[in-house]
Amino acid sequence: MMALPRFDSRLLALPVLLALLLPALPGFAQDRPILPDEEKFARPDDDFSLRFCVDPRDPGWQFDQAVGEAIADALLLEPRVHVLTDTANRAEFNDIYRHLRIDCAVFFGFKLLAGGYPEWLTVTRSYLETGYVFVAKAPAPATLGDIARGEALGASVGSSADFRLVQYNNSLPAAERWKRFPMSTDELALEAVMKDTVAAALVWAPSFFELSHTTRPEFADLAVVAPEPLTLPPVEVGALLLSRDTFLRANIDEAITALIADGTIERLLTELGMPGSAPD
Repeated sequence: MMALPRFDSRLLALPVLLALLLPALPGFAQDRPILPDEEKFARPDDDFSLRFCVDPRDPGWQFDQAVGEAIADALLLEPRVHVLTDTANRAEFNDIYRHLRIDCAVFFGFKLLAGGYPEWLTVTRSYLETGYVFVAKAPAPATLGDIARGEALGASVGSSADFRLVQYNNSLPAAERWKRFPMSTDELALEAVMKDTVAAALVWAPSFFELSHTTRPEFADLAVVAPEPLTLPPVEVGALLLSRDTFLRANIDEAITALIADGTIERLLTELGMPGSAPD
């Protein structure tokens, strides 16, 4: 990502700012990247398969893969998944274009924020609603409002939820504000809670789930805190395609709608323990 942490589900920093400041824009102008010797690349024939990418740095990548496979099955296509291996790179627009040009036709696992992507990209309808959560040591306060003013709050910097927290906190009288400690990753924010550096942390829910069930089992002792009086709307997650692939996008959208209606998305969420719900 152009410069957000990899565990923030690959949303570029520039689109975040544009989406927050210019929410009415359908997209923003940016020249399509050009690959070296691009004319030598021919996209593989996709008549009988659905080639899609997932990023293992993304905490929801296994759910994304399961959704991609279910979509392929609904379209009577063979699923052909490309799991990114060049994970040292950040998912900048040039990288996204390269993958969509060479490795796959669809790239799953992106937050769908209005105005968030350039015009040479298009997005599917959402297949997941999830979001950001406050997390504190148990026994945790019931709500954010129950945390004493003046206490420190950690937050992964640059997210839409962090932007809302900053706006709300700055709207309060100085004596009634919390201290905000910006963190570069969700993992560092959660570590700060464990060390009592902050009273609570605002993190991406899939990151909290993934970390507490894999590399950081000690995080499972932390508890979710309701955000009131702050409002944290759900974040929709979908997939990216090149804007020229309108027919494929329309078919994927129909498949997602069918998978939501027949309960497949909810079943996958339950099986994989992914925090969130199927969109309406």
